[in-house]
Amino acid sequence: MAGPEQRESDLDWWRRDPALLQVELEAFDAHGAEASILFQEYGSLILAVRWPTERGALDLRVGYCPTHPCGRPSVATADLTLSRHQDPFSGTLCLLTQETGQWLSGETAADLIAAQLPRAIEASGAHEGGRAAEAAGLEEHAPDPLTTYFSHQCDRDSVVLYDADIRVPSGDWGPAGFTVRDRPTGGVEIILRTLKPTRGLWMANPFEPWPETSPVSAAAGRWVRLRPQATADLESLAKQAAAIIARDETGPRSKASRGGTAKAPGTPELTVILFDEEVEYGRQGPACLFLFRGPDAKLALLRGHRIAPDLLARSPVSAGLRVKQALLVGAGAIGGFVALELVRAGLGRLDVTDGDCVEPGNSVRWALGREYWGRPKAHALADHAMRHYPMSQVHGYLGRVGGALNNPDYVRELGGHPLEWLRERVLAADVVLDATASVECQMFLQWFCRRHGRPYIFGHATQGAVGGVVARFDVDGSACRGCLGEHWTDGTLPEPVEDPAGVLTPVGCNQPTFTGGAFDLQEVSMEMVRTALGALVPDLYPRGGNGLGVVDLEINGRRAAPRWTVSDIPSHPRCGCAR
Repeated sequence: MAGPEQRESDLDWWRRDPALLQVELEAFDAHGAEASILFQEYGSLILAVRWPTERGALDLRVGYCPTHPCGRPSVATADLTLSRHQDPFSGTLCLLTQETGQWLSGETAADLIAAQLPRAIEASGAHEGGRAAEAAGLEEHAPDPLTTYFSHQCDRDSVVLYDADIRVPSGDWGPAGFTVRDRPTGGVEIILRTLKPTRGLWMANPFEPWPETSPVSAAAGRWVRLRPQATADLESLAKQAAAIIARDETGPRSKASRGGTAKAPGTPELTVILFDEEVEYGRQGPACLFLFRGPDAKLALLRGHRIAPDLLARSPVSAGLRVKQALLVGAGAIGGFVALELVRAGLGRLDVTDGDCVEPGNSVRWALGREYWGRPKAHALADHAMRHYPMSQVHGYLGRVGGALNNPDYVRELGGHPLEWLRERVLAADVVLDATASVECQMFLQWFCRRHGRPYIFGHATQGAVGGVVARFDVDGSACRGCLGEHWTDGTLPEPVEDPAGVLTPVGCNQPTFTGGAFDLQEVSMEMVRTALGALVPDLYPRGGNGLGVVDLEINGRRAAPRWTVSDIPSHPRCGCAR
């Protein structure tokens, strides 16, 4: 049952459509599961589910996101400890990959669990039993790096950069050398320069990815070989590292060899926790976690990013705009350039929301560079734009539209209904732009914007950056995002060309991305901006209304000048909005 703190909201999907909740509950009953409402507040509905299996019942927490059914549910359990496909901190199960399109909005959570949970358990067991081929036949071929699960604990303003081809000495621990510089935007940037053994010669050259152009300080630290436990207690991790050094009876006992344990007061100290993890599907490689104790003696976990060669693995009418506002959802390779071009054009206010951080590998096609590595993308764009384009107000928000939570404590930490914030920003905006490339997000945002009387524009590139789509949906238009999907299914509206080989999962990451450079991707970004200007200042920049633009950048397998095909989007009889 819902607790006494329950707050009613017209944004709650189960209040908007009680029949949809009944369908979800009946689906659990059909699978022989017992389901009851554990929590319903701030747009999140969480069920406590007793799920039957051959080995006995499992207690599950099933969390529905505020954008249900467009967004996927989240499922967690404390009754399983899987070696793969489960977050060791929260118990959340990886029943779907991060790739968009895996979730089917007509599917119930119970059907998803019935289809995917047995496969996740079987695949994890196959891995534990050393049956790699069997596991490969059961699961998506995506890596499952442990460092990904620690990322939510990392300091958001700092970053550690290290060699993707890092050479690790033998032994359990040794000294480490690094440089540190303060970042103009706050926090520190650390470069791990050397790892050395406790004794003997080490012939590896220091890591020098580029000539330094700003002052840096050299500092000493230590590395420790340690399989980290899933814990949020950083002092506990530091003690585990110290214990390995303390019990090591080999090697010299000098202060220098202990990697800076006798450091001067106020000197920063870095502990590198080294372990093997899956960096590509089926391939193990060295991974790092970084514990940093700064001059204030506080301990922090810093985000680490591999650089080189991964750095190159992923190759974007002013007077009338001063009083206009826009909301941009998604600040990646497309959205980052959209944001900067809008403020360069003189937009009065821009709100940007995105849930990801800037990585070194993004730089070949993202709007900003090294100064912002490790920072949330939305914050980075807001900071840069406010410093360089003061004529615009830019506000960045860290978060994903449609993220599902299955832990009531995490939901309460939000401090409010996420769709209340979204509604405020949508109502304040003159146009909403969606650069998430997520079908789940597009379906919901287009419906949400029409409901609140705001034009909606989405844009994304195709695999390999050989094509792209920009679509505009006005409030008074007859078609919706679902209509467009049905037309694409029927072949009655043009689709852009794709390169199926243009997909990449970067080393150490479990989220696939597509390849391509900014010089191609910005075709989509610029058309999104032009379409937005047509909605914001139609008298100064006249454009068509409810329409679809498709660009092809390849003809017969060769790159070509962009070719745009523009079409109206009629309503489709199979889509619910047409009935």
